[in-house]
Amino acid sequence: MTENKNFEFIDYFVLIVKWKKFLISIFLLSLVLSYLYIFFFVPEKFDSTALIIPAEGNDVTGISSVMKSFSNLPISIPGLSGSEGTTDIYTTLIYSRTSIKNLVEKFDLKKEYVKDNIDETIKAVRKDIKADETEKGAYEITVRASSAKKAASMANYLVDQLNLTLIKLNTAKARENRMFLEKRYEEIKSNLILSQDSLVKFQKKSGLIFAEEQAKTSIEAYTKLESELFAKQIELSVLHKLFGKDAPRSQEATIAYDEYKTKLEDLKRGKEKSELILPIDNLPQKTMTYLRYFSNIEINKALLEFIIPLYEQSKFEEQKSIPYIQIIDYGIPPVKKSYPQRVLFAILVSIVISSIVLIGLILQTKIKNTENDKIRYVVSHFFKFRN
Repeated sequence: MTENKNFEFIDYFVLIVKWKKFLISIFLLSLVLSYLYIFFFVPEKFDSTALIIPAEGNDVTGISSVMKSFSNLPISIPGLSGSEGTTDIYTTLIYSRTSIKNLVEKFDLKKEYVKDNIDETIKAVRKDIKADETEKGAYEITVRASSAKKAASMANYLVDQLNLTLIKLNTAKARENRMFLEKRYEEIKSNLILSQDSLVKFQKKSGLIFAEEQAKTSIEAYTKLESELFAKQIELSVLHKLFGKDAPRSQEATIAYDEYKTKLEDLKRGKEKSELILPIDNLPQKTMTYLRYFSNIEINKALLEFIIPLYEQSKFEEQKSIPYIQIIDYGIPPVKKSYPQRVLFAILVSIVISSIVLIGLILQTKIKNTENDKIRYVVSHFFKFRN
């Protein structure tokens, strides 16, 4: 091997066979030392997992249950479509700075993690928490701690804090909803009262109490009066032809016709008051005005009927404090540690050290057998600091 200028592939195996006892010794020694180091100096870690699911019948806004009764309405209100994104909210709350800081203070983790400040401690603690949705749609919270009991306590504490935070957020949301709905309720109620007062004033001023019925009655009355006037006109024409215009009977009929016509015209223009018959000149305008006032009342009534259940539900949601999550499995102290895996880590360290030693032997052999003057010069003068 030393006679060849080039280091061939088979030479690697020759070198390994040549130094096999040394390499095995290095592997076993590093295995024992790394195992002992991990055993005495690397602290154990334990994992505890809690499993939860969203509680049935709870939603973010607290009003979607009421909205089910209005499913036929041609409207859509965003944010009331169910529990979409619930687990995303769980993840956000668990990893939030406030949640981790409370966990650090509750279990005095500053001493355990030994970081320069609270921000560094929070970052380190976050790495030991795993919270995510499972394939079956549940939600797991796994906490790694220095003892089995502490891991279980921390996992259950996060579950409790998550539930309390959800209750607090939903109560605050319900309060905002209640305040908004209360304001709208007062506005609609005030508008309804104003619409009713306006209609009453208009009815007193116009005499139009029931638009459709009174308009129909007035038109029928005018039709009848016009027919009677037309009949009197025909009667007057017949008398004029039979007796002449100057005949007493014709003059009496003319006076009666003129008086009847004048009364009818006054009645149409409103100069002649009648409780049953309305002036026909502005009857369409009055009817439209009446219908406009009446429609405002009906609209405000419909809005009031719609908003009252929402308002009452928001007041109920503001007061309730029932759990927003269901706990399937509490975190329990694990029987075995989860970190470190001493044997596996020791084997990996031993393989790395043995590989480094083997690479060193290969380089040593290649340098020893090299014919490159530059490499020989570098090797011979590398540790010399004087000429």
